[in-house]
Amino acid sequence: MVVKRRNWITHIILIVLAIVILFPIVWVVSTSLRRDNAAFSTKLFSSRLSLQNYKDLLFPEQNVLRLLKDIESITTNSLPYTDKPYDDLISKFNSDIEGLKKYSVETKSLLATTDKEYENIQKFITDNSKELIASLVENANLIKEKSKENKPDEEKLYVALNVLLKEGNLKERDIDDYFDLNKVKEFEKKWEDLFLNLSDNINKKENEIKTVENQINLLKKDLDFYQKEYTRMLNVIRESIYPQFLSFKDTLVVALDILKNSDSSVKVFVSESNEMEEFEKTRNYLKKLSNAKFTDEFSDLFEVIQRLNNLADEVLSVWKSFPDKSSSKYADFLSTIRLFNLKASKQLKESVDIINNFSDIVDNYLEKSNLLSALSKKLEEDKSEFEKLKSEYENKKLEINDAEKFVYSVILENKVKSFVSKIEKYSLPKDIRKTYFAIKSLRTSLNNYLSYIDDDVKRKELRVYFRNMDWVETYMNLEKRYETFSKNMKAFLEEFDKYVDSIEGIGPNAIRSAKNGIKIRISALSQLFPKIQSDYPVKIASNLSLASKLAVNLIDYLPLKGANPSLKVIDKKLFRIDQIWKEKTDHHLIRWILNSVIVAGLVAIITTLVNALAAYPFSRMRFRGRKYGIMSLLLIQMFPAIMYMVALYGFLSFLGRYIPFLGLNTLGGLIFVYLGGIAFNMYLIKGFYDTIPSSLEEAAMIDGATRWQTFWRIVLPLASPILAVVIILSFMGTFNEFVLARIILQDVEKYTYAVGLWTFSTGPFETEWGLFSAAALIGMAPMVILFLSMQKYLVGGLTKGSVKG
Repeated sequence: MVVKRRNWITHIILIVLAIVILFPIVWVVSTSLRRDNAAFSTKLFSSRLSLQNYKDLLFPEQNVLRLLKDIESITTNSLPYTDKPYDDLISKFNSDIEGLKKYSVETKSLLATTDKEYENIQKFITDNSKELIASLVENANLIKEKSKENKPDEEKLYVALNVLLKEGNLKERDIDDYFDLNKVKEFEKKWEDLFLNLSDNINKKENEIKTVENQINLLKKDLDFYQKEYTRMLNVIRESIYPQFLSFKDTLVVALDILKNSDSSVKVFVSESNEMEEFEKTRNYLKKLSNAKFTDEFSDLFEVIQRLNNLADEVLSVWKSFPDKSSSKYADFLSTIRLFNLKASKQLKESVDIINNFSDIVDNYLEKSNLLSALSKKLEEDKSEFEKLKSEYENKKLEINDAEKFVYSVILENKVKSFVSKIEKYSLPKDIRKTYFAIKSLRTSLNNYLSYIDDDVKRKELRVYFRNMDWVETYMNLEKRYETFSKNMKAFLEEFDKYVDSIEGIGPNAIRSAKNGIKIRISALSQLFPKIQSDYPVKIASNLSLASKLAVNLIDYLPLKGANPSLKVIDKKLFRIDQIWKEKTDHHLIRWILNSVIVAGLVAIITTLVNALAAYPFSRMRFRGRKYGIMSLLLIQMFPAIMYMVALYGFLSFLGRYIPFLGLNTLGGLIFVYLGGIAFNMYLIKGFYDTIPSSLEEAAMIDGATRWQTFWRIVLPLASPILAVVIILSFMGTFNEFVLARIILQDVEKYTYAVGLWTFSTGPFETEWGLFSAAALIGMAPMVILFLSMQKYLVGGLTKGSVKG
């Protein structure tokens, strides 16, 4: 007898894998059913579940705003009613008006129901006021019992009180009723010995750090200014002054050359005034420049200036001793010198100021940089010393930590007593606000106490006890939000009915006028649109959604469950009211899925037929190029479609001019593009054909069958599993393809499912996670149906039909 071993590790691994694999699907399903539209929620399965997302996608309701848009199209004879006869327009108009009236009546009925349930909740709170207050008292007493601490010795206690008072955490009035203030003052000297000097040093060091930080910030601003000035002046010197100085040098070289190589054979009249005097002034500027402070960046400029100085001295020396001042060469020299004086005198004067300023900037920058380094070092030292002082202070405080905790526990205990004595006199829901403020005061004392608790279990228990009181705040907010919503909604409905009556009265005349070519916009209709689109979200929808959410939260928080049915009704009815009046974005999901089914279905069928026919010769026949032909096709298909995307776009644009249904923005053109990738599937089918015994075909041909008959009646039925695989792979690949479809299709109604689903992550649907999840699940249906319908072919035997009988 064989005993089977149970491998528990294998089972555990399989269970874990199943959970990991199935969790995303469960998450998507739960998100599609939740009404909060949250991508992530603390509750995977919420009590606020609805099929509304699926209804909006599959059977979109003609709510109020959609009916109003329809009425506007009818009364202005716009699309899609342009070609409709007058009687049909009147019939449709009356139908839409009736729809608006029904929605108004339905909203009033829903509002009456929620008002009644709200009154039931208030009555329930009134009838159970004592029990509810008793639950608050019970939780408060649990907090008091759980927060009791052992009393420390007197010295630590009163030193701790001094610390809390001096730090500003407590005031004398907070402890006057619980501790002896005289003893607090008695132990003030002890506090001074332990903490005062240390505290003063900490404050002093903290002020020093702030001062240094301010100085550093100012220095950084100065350095930024100097850095910008440095860059600006560096560019001026490099791009303007230096090239001009080179030009001046060349001018003096030319002037000197004229003097040294003069020809005095030609005599001319030479007019000379103060050129030499001006030249000497210019030379003085050069002397000043040579004495200016040059940084290392301008060593080349300094060399040019020195060369200019030498040239100027040489020119002046030759000039003064020049013998023939009536020659034409001398006249040329004077012209050159006049030009030099004209250009150089002003430029050299400005250059002296610029270079000196630049040197000052560099000096200031270096000085402030050094100061910044010193201050930064000092700041680090001060911070290090501050941390040491603070650490020493905290260590000393740890010695009185239990005493401080005891102080806050005493304060909390007395706050609880005060809280209990107050709320026992209250009556709910009349005194709900007083109860809320009493709880709020208690929260402050509890938080102060919890800051000293290291025990996570104890901390959690105390928070749970306090959280049991949260229903008071939730109910108070529900009361405020619901009453505001109910009041605004009733006033809104009154106005809405008046507008509808006005539209109903003038509508037939507007339709008749539009049919005669004169379009009239009904003023009541024009005013009603902004009231619903703007006033409803601001004044009504915000309070409605909050009231609905608070009603659900109150189900979890309220200690007594008798009001739960009424709270659920309020949540459900408010959600329905919102669906009637909210603005919903139109979509074309069914059209997108149908487009994808058409495209993917045709591509899968055509691809499979072509591949089945093309693979047969490669498997059964022998011809030249057989081996390398299919390899070439596979090699071509190795390149991704993104590489020839531009070529495809241009080709379809060209083709669409002559064959419109195969052009851009057409499903035909998209199908045509998708049919390009057939080589892989051909290789797949060819490999399967190779496994089918050729003797089956030979036997059939001996019996008189043709090659086509053996292919059609023997090979294809036996190859049904691989054909089913090719159909499924081609369908799924095409159905989910995004890039090419996004490029080729521009019209929203012609989008495929993948492109359409992308629109749910942008624009008006960007935060509609529930709608997105529902659309994703609906889109799974065609692929699931295809897979299930092809399953029998996948498991078909390879030798099916090969044996008689």
